Amino acid sequence: MKRAVFFDRDGTLIEEKDYLNDPQQIEIIPGAPEAIRLVKNLGFLAIVITNQSGVARGYVSEEKLEEINLHLLKAFEEKGAYLDDLFVCPHGPEDDCMCRKPRPGLLVRAAIKYGINLKISYMIGDRDSDVGAIASVGGKGILVLTGYGEETWRRWRWGHKPNFVAKNVLEGVYWILSQEIKEKRTMLDEELLKIMVCPICRKDLHLLKEGLVCEECKLLYPIEEGIPIMLPEEAIKLEDPQKTNNRR
Repeated sequence: MKRAVFFDRDGTLIEEKDYLNDPQQIEIIPGAPEAIRLVKNLGFLAIVITNQSGVARGYVSEEKLEEINLHLLKAFEEKGAYLDDLFVCPHGPEDDCMCRKPRPGLLVRAAIKYGINLKISYMIGDRDSDVGAIASVGGKGILVLTGYGEETWRRWRWGHKPNFVAKNVLEGVYWILSQEIKEKRTMLDEELLKIMVCPICRKDLHLLKEGLVCEECKLLYPIEEGIPIMLPEEAIKLEDPQKTNNRR
């Protein structure tokens, strides 16, 4: 069966705008196109799962929502990042539907359509409802601190904690990469290196014996047991040779 990385829309892939109703207001979060390209290279489907209660509340029409979503897909395509599909819940909390996250209705719908094994899939989002939705079907959830993420994490009350908390969607996907290497489902190869970028400046990386180097930021991201550690706080400043030697 296939696997997928499910993405929340607002606050995860694009900047949070309360009840976005104009496609021209779409702002892609830095690193999101690179994250999608990496997901696709790893063999996952890349699918958006989004609650859009603005329809039920009368803030945006279904026609305008469709226009916004088509504009979003095109904006990512222009950056070489191809999303496989986008599933929407247009209902409000009071509608008690099965498709509004944290209920897993949209995930199940996507799984049926594409033959996805949800237990070995991931969801990335800035709300506890994103983590709760994927946890309810046995998958792994990643909370990003963009959008409402920081507030969500500060006030976390759910029983299901995220499997990882990332600063942004690109860092979240790098964590997925580390899990895939640990599970021996993928490995660091030339094709993967071609699309990996520095999580800070998003410039190309170069492979050295000690790890991956960003010449722009003058940082080395160490590789430990074949797993690249793509966290800025774990990176080694190139002008600090003593720290580099201690890692060897």
